[in-house]
Amino acid sequence: MRKFIGVLALVIGMVGLSFGAEPIKIGVVMNLTGPWASIDGPAWNGIQLAIEQINAAGGLLGRPVEAICIDTKADEAETIAAITRLAEVEKVAAILGYCDTHWVLTGAPIAAEYGIPFITPGATHPRIPERTGAWLACFGDNAQAAAMAEYAYNVLGLRKVAVWVDTACDFCVAVSAYFEDAWKHLGGEVVYEDYFETNWTDFSALVSRLKAYQDAGKVDCVYPSAIPGNVGLIVKQLREGGVTLPILGEDGFDTPLLVEVAGLYAEGVLFATHVSLDSPDPRVQSFVAAYKEKFGRRPENAFAALGYDAMMLVAEAIKVAGSAEPAAIEEGLAGIKAFPGVTGTIAYPEGSKVPQKSVAILIVLGGKFRTLTMLTPSYLPPPEIAK
Repeated sequence: MRKFIGVLALVIGMVGLSFGAEPIKIGVVMNLTGPWASIDGPAWNGIQLAIEQINAAGGLLGRPVEAICIDTKADEAETIAAITRLAEVEKVAAILGYCDTHWVLTGAPIAAEYGIPFITPGATHPRIPERTGAWLACFGDNAQAAAMAEYAYNVLGLRKVAVWVDTACDFCVAVSAYFEDAWKHLGGEVVYEDYFETNWTDFSALVSRLKAYQDAGKVDCVYPSAIPGNVGLIVKQLREGGVTLPILGEDGFDTPLLVEVAGLYAEGVLFATHVSLDSPDPRVQSFVAAYKEKFGRRPENAFAALGYDAMMLVAEAIKVAGSAEPAAIEEGLAGIKAFPGVTGTIAYPEGSKVPQKSVAILIVLGGKFRTLTMLTPSYLPPPEIAK
């Protein structure tokens, strides 16, 4: 077995020691180092908060809950080693992991080989379940892409879009395909596609092409599919290069890095994400207050709430099943029909592991993320459109 590196944290809820019972171990794999850290880190915080609350309420089945989190550092070998250790050495009951599709596609099949349920807080490719057996606590990319398309087309009156695709990222390729399908379904025109890769730092060639289309009046908005590690840089270079078009994004834009890197250039950027953290919904505000009390700050983004919901979803599955055995948790998840989460009601249609949820549309104003609307798209692109 590969050398195990990077055990980040162990044992949440030491109050559980007083229960006099063996803890229920939950494995957590996150990229707390690297380009996905700004979404995986908050998700891990949300998981910790959920476990703290579960243990304070008496645990599950009379047993404390304990999390074992491993930072896999955006490295495939680390991912394989971590999940192997969680299964063989730690004997976890379930694994929560990642907010990006690539890493779930890498890790979840290994968990499946060990018969351990894998639940992703925020990896959104709707075909993850058929490829890995994993469950989603979040909506699918087809939902968020369609919601952004509907808002831009119906509310903003936009009609001609340029789409930038990160060809090195499974998530970006998929969400772009779903956006284009929804845009065309509405009657919009995809004027052209342009391409880049995740590790690029110079987008000047793409910016120049887009500005030429803009100046000729051939395009009225741009949809760059990107990850948290480069959205700020992309937005910054777009605006510095003279592109004034509306920038439409997906949940990869839901990161503090958008404003930290792009600064004032982030103003007016719109994106789809999982929840409005300024919603008056009591569940949302209770979560925000508890997160702030525990970590000394407001949740950084929706992925904090997704981590919280994912852990609470596992807890609910254990209660439904009356057991913390991996096979029973899998059955318990299948039995959940309407779980009230911070990010919305989580309901799994018959035979599906992708919940049906509404989508939040946010805008950057005054350096803050502000809510425009919550939207359930009227049209959902078929999952098979994307590879």
